[in-house]
Amino acid sequence: MTSLVFAPEQWSNLRTALLADANRETAAALVVVGGNYDGGVRVVVRDIQVAEADDYLERSGNIASLSPRFVAQALKRARLLGGGLVLAHSHPFQQDVHFSSVDDLAQKTLAPSLFARSPGPHGFLVVGPGGFEARLFDEEGKTLFEVDAVQEIGRVVNHIDRRPPDAEPREPFFDRNVRAFGRDGQLLLSQLQIGVVGVGGTGSIVVEELSRLGVGQMLLIDPEIVEETNLNRLIGAAGEDVGQPKVTVAARAASRARSSIVAKGICGSILEEDVGRSLLACAFVFCCTDSHGSRAVLNQLSYQYRLPMIDVGVRIDAKGGVVAAMSTRVQMLAEGLACLNCYPLLDPNAVRRDLMVDPSTDPYIVGTFEPQPAVISINAATSSMAVSMFLSAMVGFPGDARHVVGRPIEGIVRPVKSSPNPSCVVCGPLYALAKGDTWPMIWRPS
Repeated sequence: MTSLVFAPEQWSNLRTALLADANRETAAALVVVGGNYDGGVRVVVRDIQVAEADDYLERSGNIASLSPRFVAQALKRARLLGGGLVLAHSHPFQQDVHFSSVDDLAQKTLAPSLFARSPGPHGFLVVGPGGFEARLFDEEGKTLFEVDAVQEIGRVVNHIDRRPPDAEPREPFFDRNVRAFGRDGQLLLSQLQIGVVGVGGTGSIVVEELSRLGVGQMLLIDPEIVEETNLNRLIGAAGEDVGQPKVTVAARAASRARSSIVAKGICGSILEEDVGRSLLACAFVFCCTDSHGSRAVLNQLSYQYRLPMIDVGVRIDAKGGVVAAMSTRVQMLAEGLACLNCYPLLDPNAVRRDLMVDPSTDPYIVGTFEPQPAVISINAATSSMAVSMFLSAMVGFPGDARHVVGRPIEGIVRPVKSSPNPSCVVCGPLYALAKGDTWPMIWRPS
């Protein structure tokens, strides 16, 4: 899925500006950076400039011709940021929005000049009362990718597909879901591809719940195979699965929960670049891994590429079969919300160790390399809070909290209010935030 991703309210404000004049086309220049992966691009919008009256050479109900000065200034900004331009305009009279023959000709004419001045990605966007259409093109003006969706990423995720589905939610399977968050919410879930990184104790529960909620596709990532000690908490696994990749078991469990779901598994480490980049095709990601290195990669991936994510954490401290302490945490990672580095929750030495050692090293370790306790009831409660938070962010299911911590022994669950640290190297505006491929990632090169 190729997507065009905006900061909170950016898309809404752009659409309002482009459609403000109901009688004439309106144009804008979007400075963007890319996040490339096999099969598409995640296009991150860095800056938007809506054309003023004196920026047009010609403007009417079916044409908006921009001055070379306006385009040159936008290209300079794109070049300085190491990115490209998406030139946008409105079709104020179109309900079924599509590019015109004039747009096709302009694409072939402009492409060589755009690529000569900045590296790209470059593209066109057209917006009308009935929707949008967008595409990326190469140096010769040939279309490379159609943009499948627009996303506005913050504590609420506004997801708009280019071609909304016409089908009604299948009854009676989704009847009780529809009663909770409506037909539109159910149809939205069917459009989404969700990534789940780590399909063990918490991740396998997330997979089960997303399947039954009606998510259309899932990308499951985990480097491990099933061991006998996993069976006390691994949903969908049985004794005969020992030795099988966890992603194989999880994909099978998803299909058993709902036969129409498309679940793809990657038996690999998120620390590897090609595996990490595969997540850029997703609309949302769950981080269900407990290693500091994998969490650090996912934390930066979320903010650098505007990829909304929820981190799920469970810790049980015990000695000699006696539990001394338990804690849980569910935290959404998105622009405007504090990241894992802001608290900080990540151990730099552990991150460094994880990025250097063999990725098959057991991730359930804390300092002393002692396996930690795991109890399915605690995992299930925490994972369910994470899925409910996802529903709140995506389909408007009630729930304001975006960071929740729990103390199961005391029976306490409370929200945490926090703000991003402006000088944070991950979510701060001067550092990795929304930089895409123009900023170095900490994963291992493939």
